[in-house]
Amino acid sequence: MSDHGDSLNDGLDYNFNSSDDEIENMVHNQEILSSDPESQVEHDNHSKNHEAHNVGKRRKRKSDTLSQKKRQKMELDMEQKRNLAKEVPGVIAEKLAAKIRQRFPDLSPLELSELYIGKSAIRDTQSFVLERNLDNYKNYIQTQLKRVLQDKGYILIVTVSAIRACDIFRAVKSLPTGSLKLINKNKLQDDLKVLKKSKARLFIGTPGRISRILETENTPLTFEMIDAIICDSSFLDSKLQNIWDYDESFALVKKVLSMNEKCKVYLY
Repeated sequence: MSDHGDSLNDGLDYNFNSSDDEIENMVHNQEILSSDPESQVEHDNHSKNHEAHNVGKRRKRKSDTLSQKKRQKMELDMEQKRNLAKEVPGVIAEKLAAKIRQRFPDLSPLELSELYIGKSAIRDTQSFVLERNLDNYKNYIQTQLKRVLQDKGYILIVTVSAIRACDIFRAVKSLPTGSLKLINKNKLQDDLKVLKKSKARLFIGTPGRISRILETENTPLTFEMIDAIICDSSFLDSKLQNIWDYDESFALVKKVLSMNEKCKVYLY
């Protein structure tokens, strides 16, 4: 047997980076844990708390990631809703059809087709490059509905709430067409009386109130009278919903179009 076994180069690294003080501390800690049961318990509790802290951090990171994804999805959804009005009629019609299919998954293709708004009924308003806000509402009507104004046709502006209807009314009331707001705050009979006396040709309201007026017997405002419907598409309410998130909006627009083929739909 050789006396030089320790000098054999076996490829292993026997060098330690630990200092004498570190080794002594490690030994000291082991001695304390071995000799002091309370220290052992304290050490175990510390380890458990440390692990729980790490688990909490991992959960928080996962929660933050999910929240970020949810926020990104919400922002994308909001952007798509606001930009829908700027699309060409074919794209608008397809996106509205997709929303209808999503809301009524149990309907047959034939039943769904009866709810769709055809692209031929939608006017292209891409030429209007200004922001679609309250300040530019009057400009939009004057430029995009010029022919309707010249022909002294009747125009509906359909929006999601009475408050929004009042805001739009204030923005467009100086138009020579004259304007009326039709909202649930007023009694239905009062709105009908005003309509009989008024020479206004621009009506702003919610889908529910406008539908009730149009469907009332002997109403002064009929489906056949409507030449244009402006859907307040770019506005989002407090729930981040727009006019197309409500079934009654589709129902109103489709009913007017079915009763009056010359009527066209504009998205603002």
